[in-house]
Amino acid sequence: MTTSGSPGDILDSISIEPPPPLAAARPQPVGRYLLGLVVIAALVIASTFLTYASLSQQRGDTALIETAATQVRLAGEVAATLPPDVAALVAELEANQLALQFGDDGRGIPATTSEAVDAMLITAAGPHAALIAALDTAAAGEPGPEVAAAARAFVTPMSLLEFQLRSEAEERIEALQQQQYVLLSVILVLLILEGIFLFRPLTARVRDRWLRRDETLHREHVLDQKRLSYLARYDPLTGLINRTLFADRLQSAVARARRDGGLVALMFLDMDDFKTVNDRYGHAVGDALLRQVAERLVGSVRESDTVARLGGDEFTVILEGGHRVEDAGRVATKILAALAQPYRLGQREIVVTSSIGIATYPIDGDDADSLLRDADVAMYSAKAAGRNTYQYFTKELRERTSERIALIDGLRRALDDGSQLELVYQPKVDIEQRLVIGFEALLRWNHPELGRVLPSRFVPLAEETDLILPIGEWVLDTACAQMKDWRRNGLPDLSVAVNVSPRQFRMGNVVETVATSLAAAGLSPRFLEIELTEATLVADAEMARRGIERLRDMGVRVSVDDFGTGYTSLRYLSQLPIDALKIDRSFVRDIDASGNGAAISSAVLGMARSLHMDVVAEGVETVDQVDVLRSLGCTRMQGFLFSRPLPASEVPRFVAEFQSEGHSLAV
Repeated sequence: MTTSGSPGDILDSISIEPPPPLAAARPQPVGRYLLGLVVIAALVIASTFLTYASLSQQRGDTALIETAATQVRLAGEVAATLPPDVAALVAELEANQLALQFGDDGRGIPATTSEAVDAMLITAAGPHAALIAALDTAAAGEPGPEVAAAARAFVTPMSLLEFQLRSEAEERIEALQQQQYVLLSVILVLLILEGIFLFRPLTARVRDRWLRRDETLHREHVLDQKRLSYLARYDPLTGLINRTLFADRLQSAVARARRDGGLVALMFLDMDDFKTVNDRYGHAVGDALLRQVAERLVGSVRESDTVARLGGDEFTVILEGGHRVEDAGRVATKILAALAQPYRLGQREIVVTSSIGIATYPIDGDDADSLLRDADVAMYSAKAAGRNTYQYFTKELRERTSERIALIDGLRRALDDGSQLELVYQPKVDIEQRLVIGFEALLRWNHPELGRVLPSRFVPLAEETDLILPIGEWVLDTACAQMKDWRRNGLPDLSVAVNVSPRQFRMGNVVETVATSLAAAGLSPRFLEIELTEATLVADAEMARRGIERLRDMGVRVSVDDFGTGYTSLRYLSQLPIDALKIDRSFVRDIDASGNGAAISSAVLGMARSLHMDVVAEGVETVDQVDVLRSLGCTRMQGFLFSRPLPASEVPRFVAEFQSEGHSLAV
């Protein structure tokens, strides 16, 4: 048997050994590192001096180039137009030419050391002298064309000189850059070598760490594989085997029974109202409850039996080795008794029951799949029988289950289709004022093959499968739209009442749904009434109070349907903002047969008057019932005596006839 040991403990037991500690670092040779640092420092100093020399050379080259360019510019200006201050121009030309030939420390112009530059300066000396002479002549008298010619003759050699200076400067810069690259490369190589020597022990430690990391990752990978293998076969919440391993166990059990001729009993267990626990207390409490259920299940069966959790609140038990079918029933009784005991969950004590379906091999199914399906069917039969019990599978159950599944599928199609669902409206009347005061919207399903399906047949299925939520929305939308249409066609100020089931009120956003339906129809909230059962009020008192208050704040009336059949106390009822009570038809039916119905109705009427609530009597079918109710002070009634539920198209005619002298009922 698979026991339900703590899954956390089981997972924690799957561990890996820690890796060995790192080896201690070896001492480092200091002298070698110091020598390397000295060499690097010397190279850095050399690189610095080289950079400084390069910058100085670049400044000198820049000054020479700028001076040559100035000579070219001045000569060009003279060739174009003779300036007014010829003497200043001559002085500047001579000073620049001398600086180019011999250098000028004051202006940062070095003496040239290039033979090519010296040759070009000698070549430019003649044009320079001719230009100076022409300028002197022009300064003494009228300038002639020879000044411009001399200036143009001087521009040519000076332009060549400027070009030569730029070329030599670029060559020197390139040479210096290459020297710097060489030095930087040597420094980089030395730094790398120094780093290798310096960090070799650390590198070894880093390598060891990476090797350890790889080994740890490998170990963790193996651990993860073991954990995944565990999770693939076991339920992580309860520690029981999961659906996959359960299927293997069940197939093996059937195979052994087929070979040896024994019986296999399969129990399918589902907790009753587990969803209510989750909704009311939260999923953490629900998980704790499931763990305790698993422990009790394991404690209720033999070591050789198998307990599994299929998911949610569904569990299974495989019983092998028996030879009588009734043995499974005795085990089921033991399990139900164990599970019905209160559960201590933190500060809460919760009582939750379960329903069990039993199928046996080879009586009910001849393979694992059919056995599981049949046990599931039997479990639903146990729930239908009142819950907290067990049921054996029978062929009749299979037929009823097939019908149930067909109805559920048909109901889904009806929701999608829209034309199969219909609302009919039963009038509520005030016999004293001879007025129709409203209608109760009642849902009908016109099945294309089965005809009209009674609500008592399909509404419980809708509750079980949560189809009640979209159905409830459809009813609200349709009723509000119909009420708006009646008002548009001149019907008096009536209200339409819509029933909201306990599950719909608890699970759905009823207040938001009501607001959406009213807004879509453009209907005022005062024309809508929501009917709740007593079961809705007592299931979660605080939630019911908040929901009713929000509906009342919107302007929607709220009434309690089938009042008297539940367990609502007078004190609790007085705390709820209820508008009306509807006396259940069971009391109205007996109101003229004995004193009990009249006494209960009288008590309800007195209580309602003290709480300023309206009262409507349901299920009125005879004139005698009308007379007794009237004598008790109840004038608002609903029942077949006044009208059966009507299609929407017949409502206006009924209102007109009832409120005229032509109605057949004498009251």
